[in-house]
Amino acid sequence: MMNLRATLKLTHSLLDQNKIPHALIGGLALACYGSTRATVDLDLLIREEHKDRIKTLFLNNGFNLAYESEEVLQFSGLGYVDVLLARRPISQKILTEANSNGPEGIDFVKSEDLIGLKIQAYVNDSSRELQDKADIQFLIENVESLDWQRIKSYADLFQQWEVINDIKNKIKP
Repeated sequence: MMNLRATLKLTHSLLDQNKIPHALIGGLALACYGSTRATVDLDLLIREEHKDRIKTLFLNNGFNLAYESEEVLQFSGLGYVDVLLARRPISQKILTEANSNGPEGIDFVKSEDLIGLKIQAYVNDSSRELQDKADIQFLIENVESLDWQRIKSYADLFQQWEVINDIKNKIKP
């Protein structure tokens, strides 16, 4: 059985030692905000310019490349690691502005940015919709002082503001 904490420690150590900025997204980023949702993989945001270095680094340290596209690298072997490549200015900004001192000292994305990534995920893959909306609801319920203009800008990119605003109004009328 794979150990998610060991995978987190190893990948963070490899990336940190090689001075590759990275931040948690996905289930472990949610945990930084108090969620206890189960997850089996490590989701990271890393700048696209490091794609080849990451592949070499992970492959040389026991991981297998399971999938590759312009947007994503997925690794298996020692653990499951999904790398979302920050290709556009908006995702590079998310990485630059990430919170510090998450588990094992790793950075994690801001709650508003995590909501934006969740919106993008369920719009691109409808099988994720229920879980991603539940994650969004959790963040709205549990994070004080959300930047609603920032969240609206993400929702507007995917024509989802009405959906997100409905979730918000059911929680915080």
